[in-house]
Amino acid sequence: MSSSIPVCAPPEVGRNLLGLDCDGIARSAPELARPAFRSAALYRWMYRRRETDFARMSDLPAALRARLAGRLRIAWPEIASTAVSADGTHKHLLALEDGERVEAVYIPQPSGRITLCLSSQVGCALGCRFCRTAQMGFSRDLTPGEMVGQALRLEERHRLRPPYNIVFMGMGEPLLNLDSVMAAFRILADPQGVGVAARRITVSTAGHVPGIRRLAEMHPRPRLAVSLNSSTDRARSDLMPINRRWPLAELTAACREFAAAGRERVTFEYVVLRGVNDSSADARRLVTLLSRLRCKVNLIPYNPIGGEEFRRPPAGELEKLRRGLVAHGVPASVRWSKGVDIGAACGQLWWASRQGAGHGSGPAPPAIGGTMPGD
Repeated sequence: MSSSIPVCAPPEVGRNLLGLDCDGIARSAPELARPAFRSAALYRWMYRRRETDFARMSDLPAALRARLAGRLRIAWPEIASTAVSADGTHKHLLALEDGERVEAVYIPQPSGRITLCLSSQVGCALGCRFCRTAQMGFSRDLTPGEMVGQALRLEERHRLRPPYNIVFMGMGEPLLNLDSVMAAFRILADPQGVGVAARRITVSTAGHVPGIRRLAEMHPRPRLAVSLNSSTDRARSDLMPINRRWPLAELTAACREFAAAGRERVTFEYVVLRGVNDSSADARRLVTLLSRLRCKVNLIPYNPIGGEEFRRPPAGELEKLRRGLVAHGVPASVRWSKGVDIGAACGQLWWASRQGAGHGSGPAPPAIGGTMPGD
């Protein structure tokens, strides 16, 4: 099922304050700089109270509110269309102010756990062969406001408030836009901001080693997930061109540094491709590769992206791979993606208009027959 609403053109004047911290607000509106509590008050209204109308910010002077409204604004991305999965997942196409669009996903679990999957770029430049977003190419980075705005807009649509989880696993490579991702993270994780606990926010990377090392030095910081997908450099370089720049030895060394810096586990995402990376030999090599790492492995059955080059292994083969890891001390689980029937699962996000197909999220990739188990 899908629905759509018209998206109005953005205002022609007035800077959008969404995504700014207190210092940024004060720079954009000097009249808020002194006394300093005024920029902090506006910050709380924007994020903690989710307010976009200056007129309702009752603890700011009325004359100041009128001046702010005359030249500034607070605007979230608009939802251009929505697709709803049989499993309750919602994929939203969000319209940005320059006409670009990105997808974000609301993922409910039977347990009551809610996850919002956010995008960090329009498209992606990394070219991973099993990922439909890679077919879009790359347009631009998202701003902190566009990332925070995804969360706020999905909160509003689904009548949601923390606690919930955020994963930067949508469109794009977050560590290629790390400064903006971290600016968004600080607002999302701030108790005076959006208020999502830092431990509930995860950033996923295809293996950008300098970004992992930078992230290891930051505090607070999100959790880290790494898209691994192969046990050899030759196969991984074929699947993921980024491996040609930062092969497995460099990647795992950076992950060890990250884990040691925060005394926490790194999650490795492993998209399982039948006959490509699902053998007993792959399991043995993964055990060797990850043996000195505080980590866990999520085995993700391949999700179709159209024109299928790859296939998903049978459930029995997935379980055999999982047992091969667990038996040698590597925590592993099979994670069945949600939203496969609407193109909302891992590797499926895509905006058809980037291919000249007209506005909307385009036809979903074909689902594999049968009901998909939840995560």
